[in-house]
This record gives sequence, C-alpha cells and structure tokens, in this order.
Amino acid sequence: MATTLAQECLLRALASVERITLVDFPTRQELTLKLIQTPLAQIATLSFVSFSLLLILIIFCTPRSSQRSIAKSSDNTHIQALFTIFAPVAVAWPHEYAHLVSYHTSPCTKTISVSMSSFIGAVCDGSVEIRNYEDLSELFAEKLVVYSWRIDLALDATWNLKVLRFMLTSQYSWRRNNPGPAPYNPNLKRRHDSSEPKSNPEDLFRPFSFSLTSNAHLDLDYLPFSHLESSLLNLRTTLNPGNFATLEFTTPAPHVTFLSPQFTLCAVPFLPRKHARQTETPRSTRPRLRIRTATPLLASLHRILELLTTRGAGPGDALKLENVSNISKDYARALNAAAERLEDVAAMREAFISQWGEAGWREQRLMMGWEAALFSAGLLMRWLVVVRR
Repeated sequence: MATTLAQECLLRALASVERITLVDFPTRQELTLKLIQTPLAQIATLSFVSFSLLLILIIFCTPRSSQRSIAKSSDNTHIQALFTIFAPVAVAWPHEYAHLVSYHTSPCTKTISVSMSSFIGAVCDGSVEIRNYEDLSELFAEKLVVYSWRIDLALDATWNLKVLRFMLTSQYSWRRNNPGPAPYNPNLKRRHDSSEPKSNPEDLFRPFSFSLTSNAHLDLDYLPFSHLESSLLNLRTTLNPGNFATLEFTTPAPHVTFLSPQFTLCAVPFLPRKHARQTETPRSTRPRLRIRTATPLLASLHRILELLTTRGAGPGDALKLENVSNISKDYARALNAAAERLEDVAAMREAFISQWGEAGWREQRLMMGWEAALFSAGLLMRWLVVVRR
C-alpha cells in the first residue's frame, strides 16, 4: 500500500513537470530534457528515476575503501612470503608474480598453496629460482612458515597419472636404454669408492655396467623392480667365498603410503626428464640418459635383507650380514654438493648445457636438490648394506 502511494505521488509530481534540466559538473553544461506527458512516458520515466536512485545508493553505500585496504595488506604479506622462497629471475611487480607461479591463498588458515606443476615449469624455464634449496625439506615436511604464512604444494590429479604411467613403463624404458638379454646383468655397477652421486655431468646420465667382481659396490636404484628379487638371489648364489658385496638403495619411509601426496613428491625426481632432451645436438651423437627406475619407490629394506640373509629364502647358502647403515643424511649432503658443483663450476655447467640444453640443466639442478630435500625431510631413506660369503 505504501509503495503504491509513493508511486502515485511521484507520477503526479512528474505530471506537473514539463522539463528536467541536468547539469554536467565537469563542463558546467546544462542538458534540458522535455518530458512527453503520456501515461506510457510517465511510467518509463518513473522506472528510469527509480533505477538511477537505486544505483546511486549501491555506489555510495558500498565500503570500497576498506576492501581495498584489506586486499592491499593481504597482498603485501603473502607476496613477501613467496618472494622469500621463490625469487623471480627478472624484476617483477607483485601483481605480475601470479603470471610466473600459480598459487592460491587462504587468509583464514594463512596458507599459500603453490601449484607444483607451475613451480617446476617456472624454475625450468628460468623465470623463477629457489633462493635456498634447504627450504625444500621444510616445504615437503609441511613445516615451511614465512611471515606467518604456511606454504605448501598443490598437486593436481595428473601427477598421480604421471607416477602410475612411469611405474608401468619403467621396465620398458630400462630395456630400451639398457639393451641386454640377461636379467642378471643389469647396468648398475658403481665404483667401490663411490658413495656419493657422480659429479661429472656426463656420468649423471651414463649407464653403469654390472658384474659381480670382488668387493663389488652396487646401486639397486637403476635395477627394474621386476628384476630385483631374481638379481638378489643370483648374488646370493654367485658371490665367491671371502668376497664382500656392498649394496646401496633407496626406499620410501614407512609412513609414506602408495599414491599419497608424499608418495607423489618422492616420485618426482625419478620421473623421466622433460627438458633434458631439448638440445640441438643430433640424437645419433647424444649420449643416452641413465634411466631411473621405480625401484626406489617400491623397494623394502626388510625384503632385501630377507632375500640375502635368510636361510631357505632362496637357493644356496644365506649370506652373512656385515653391516646395515642409514646413510640418508650423508647422501643428501652429497647430492647437494654435486648439485652445487653442477651450478657453480663453469666447465661442468657448460659441458652439461652443451649436451642437454639450458632448460635441461636447470631441471637437473632442481631434481638433484629436490631428491636431497626428500632425504632431509625423512620421506626417502638411503641404505647401505654389506654382505659377504
């Protein structure tokens, strides 16, 4: 009733008005509108005036200034936190950072979720670099807090598909890059005095020959998981009396479950390199990549020891266990040292880039630091086992 009465009063007022003068304040020009005195015209004019009044109320009643100040304050804090960990290689204003690395903020929980795909891509293409690789271990352990913001990695569903595909195809990839009919002759021998990753850029990819020589030093990470048990049983039967065999291998930590987010993080450095193939070197003259297998993601310390040292677990007499050591911290330090040499030593860096390209060099540097951080965070474990006949 009140609304109808107000509309009737407004119509009567409009009926008595023949002209409306509007003033443009910036130009001080007047615009005179002549009203057509018909019922339809009056209704149209009433609708226009009502809509204009409503629009004015919305514009002036919205607290724009307070919203702007809140957004500005929030942007400053989380951008500062991201800049502390992931630094743009070139100068970038805060509003441009989102074009380098995709991320999502949650002010309620003070969390910044960085897209893992975007982060890896930005590092490999050279638009972003990691200020301190030691921060990766806290990032993987979900303990990285900067300026009261907790930073974590966001994994999309495609990563699990990549990991599954890698685990299914690693056997074929190993066969293609390491030809040889004998399953007991895989390419995984290391020098007896080699307890750290290779520092020569060519050795980072060159396959090793495996042979059960006296006091052999073996790295099981390059052996396909489907051949692991048969190779260990072969070692059990062919190791000569009085000889030692030293085995190094990687296993996931007990709390890392299959295809969990932590499992996916552990799989990343073992996946086939994406950028290390992009080079102008002819494929025929390019050395083959030393393929990592899925064995570090599936191996078990208990099962390996059982196959080697338990009576009745396989043919022949059981081997004697001389030593079992967790060398995760030492291995992480060795990986970081090798990665720093790859980055800082000019001759090594240039040799690597000439074969695998600059993006491949950045990717290899990132993956070596990534793997070291997994050991430091306790998600991967590195073992050294010594057995003798």
